[in-house]
Amino acid sequence: MIEVENLSFSYQNNKVLKNVSFSIEKGEYLCIIGKNGSGKSTLAKLLAALIFQQEGTIKISGYDTKNQKDLLNIRKIVGIIFQNPEEQIISTTVFDEVIFALENLAIPRENIKEIAEKALKNLNLLEYKDRLTYQLSGGEKQRLAIASILAMGTEILIFDEATSMLDPVGKKEVLRIMKELNSQGKTIIHITHDRDDILEASKVMLLSEGEIKYLGSPYKVFDDDIAFLLKIKNILEKHNIKVEDENINMEDLVKIVYENIY
Repeated sequence: MIEVENLSFSYQNNKVLKNVSFSIEKGEYLCIIGKNGSGKSTLAKLLAALIFQQEGTIKISGYDTKNQKDLLNIRKIVGIIFQNPEEQIISTTVFDEVIFALENLAIPRENIKEIAEKALKNLNLLEYKDRLTYQLSGGEKQRLAIASILAMGTEILIFDEATSMLDPVGKKEVLRIMKELNSQGKTIIHITHDRDDILEASKVMLLSEGEIKYLGSPYKVFDDDIAFLLKIKNILEKHNIKVEDENINMEDLVKIVYENIY
């Protein structure tokens, strides 16, 4: 569903992403982790076609993010929820916020009300449809942002640290929604620093200094030896010895070293 090849991106002279390649299948739940400045949010914006790479390709369901004619289709497929929901909400009332998103896609007016009410109902917000958006709690605002995106028929949802500003109740609710949407077949990409969040995913990507250092099981990334094993992997690859992600364990690395040196 998502194919990324040799992706690089720079802000002025600062290369934030360096020759990144990976794929995400339909219905996956991927967590992206890494220190501040590792390229996580930049990658999210590139996948949502909010900014565009200088090198490499990104294809979403076959559509190319650098092809102007493909952008409308990509933005129907991919939606992004940011850390601060207030940056996304522009309408006065809850109902108007969802309708605004649909009007931008030129949805027939006779269908808009039904679609908007269904989206709000799915996010437990229908009873608040006439409420002023500024009266909502942080968690309710995030749910409204999600509802607006889902109303457009979005298949891929990117959560860019979308729970970091919420209280425990709001965070728990948004995480529940992520899991529920994933169980319905939606593809979830969650950028987070929280260990508990990561363990909900089917796969985790570790970014460091603009490069993918690990892509695989969320449990393995917390192994006490993973940092040591990643160092060995990096040393081997500097000597042109390729190590696949599924081989990042002591037994396989010892075997690779033996086969390539002795």
